[in-house]
Amino acid sequence: MSPFEPLRPLANNVFLYEPQLNDRRPREDPPLIILCTWVGGAIPRHINKYVAPYLHLYPHSCILLITTHILDISVRSFAAVRARLKPARDAIRRILGPEGVGGDTNASPGPGPGALLHIFSHGGCNTAVQLALSMGEDEGQRGLRHLPVQAVIFDCCPGDDSFLRMYNAAAVSFPKAFPLGTFESVLLYPSIAAIFGLQRAGFMHSVRQLREQMNDRTVFGSAPRLYLYSAADDMVPWYDVRAHVDEARSQGFQAEGLMFRDSPHCALIQEDAARYWGAIQAFWRGERQEEERASKL
Repeated sequence: MSPFEPLRPLANNVFLYEPQLNDRRPREDPPLIILCTWVGGAIPRHINKYVAPYLHLYPHSCILLITTHILDISVRSFAAVRARLKPARDAIRRILGPEGVGGDTNASPGPGPGALLHIFSHGGCNTAVQLALSMGEDEGQRGLRHLPVQAVIFDCCPGDDSFLRMYNAAAVSFPKAFPLGTFESVLLYPSIAAIFGLQRAGFMHSVRQLREQMNDRTVFGSAPRLYLYSAADDMVPWYDVRAHVDEARSQGFQAEGLMFRDSPHCALIQEDAARYWGAIQAFWRGERQEEERASKL
């Protein structure tokens, strides 16, 4: 049984919901919702707190869930990550291709009939970027060669590439009952230190490069973006997110930010679920968000 019912597993990290064939999707609803999850604490119980409302709000939309593992952002090569995403690419082509519920293989990336992409934290950012970049790599593949995105939600991301935050993100990816004491000193700390050093030396992609890729039109096209973030986030500071909003705007993107005051990382719905989901619905409809500026803190 799938841990994300009624989504069915396509792979260990990819799950898909498709409505009944006789269900007619309202034209104003997204044809496909893609969720790329975070790493630390992203257990099925927490992820389902996002899957269930999406199923309720858009029951006639397809939902593609891609979970992220700590290995995806630490030791797995991009080639290995992209190989694990092939079932997701196949589903996207089938749903958004010419024979699917929406999409046009001749359309350029950007606004148009496409997916609502919801990205959580740096783990989700890495997954989403690799998914987008790998759409044109499958040999012999006819059909979509890019990721058709109509709108992007950045949830608690992007932050910076500091060692402390990288270490904290890795530490919280383990169950709370896991005795980290010895593991931290023997394996986790030196492993993260090595990865951090390789990133700074240019041998591995860093969060800094990830921030740049998310404003690269060859990745998500020119799709509008909504940034949801918290002033109380210990993993991703609000000012790093705001800086990316400003960078996106300076490059011509339609970018809006919505700040929550007291939410922990990737848990904004705990503070105000109505505001959270209301903002997402309004964003998809193309309505402007009422921003809460940092100066009000």
